[in-house]
Amino acid sequence: MIALNILLTVCAAIGYGFGIFSFFRGKPPLYVSLIVYGVGCAMVGRLFETLQLFINGEFTGDFQVGMFGIIGSFMFFFSANYGQMDSLVDDGSAKYRKYRIIALLAPLAAVLMYVGYVIIEGFGKSTIIRGAETLLVSSAAYFHLKHLIIPDVENGIISCIRSYNLLGLFYAFLCTAEILLQVIPLPNFVLIILYVLLSAVTLLIVPVLWRGVKKWTT
Repeated sequence: MIALNILLTVCAAIGYGFGIFSFFRGKPPLYVSLIVYGVGCAMVGRLFETLQLFINGEFTGDFQVGMFGIIGSFMFFFSANYGQMDSLVDDGSAKYRKYRIIALLAPLAAVLMYVGYVIIEGFGKSTIIRGAETLLVSSAAYFHLKHLIIPDVENGIISCIRSYNLLGLFYAFLCTAEILLQVIPLPNFVLIILYVLLSAVTLLIVPVLWRGVKKWTT
């Protein structure tokens, strides 16, 4: 478990470092900055959990500061897609209603996994913070899915970052699955696959975003 957490922390650090080096030499758009900061939050949260494993040998589902890093990352991802970016593609009219409805499937899936966690674990202090995490994950996942399926606007602003939104949606589901799998007795290889996928997605989010954002200016 320590090795997997180190891998995840290192991948998050590389992704964050890539974002700082690639975007912050100039004056990046707010949208980009929020996403890079989100990966930075994930890095800090995973670093805390890795250190906790080194010091205590384990960490539980009970409240620990590292959870704030994960929650913070989704706050940034949600903030990036909510507001100005979303208003570019959805004016609130009826013609986009079906996309808003379909996008609700993403938060619904996250909530159902959380309900499974509560049923198995029982209600307690850990379920409160995990509930807050699921709320942020669900909110971010809604916009990730919505911006994957909604028609593009002039200049292809949304199509350029669909790959990022696909990774963001996958990341949201992996983090929610991580919550559920902590209380389900499964073979170790399942957790290994989960953490390897989490590491890969965390590593790729910013580079994929960078490739898409470059198309805005070409």
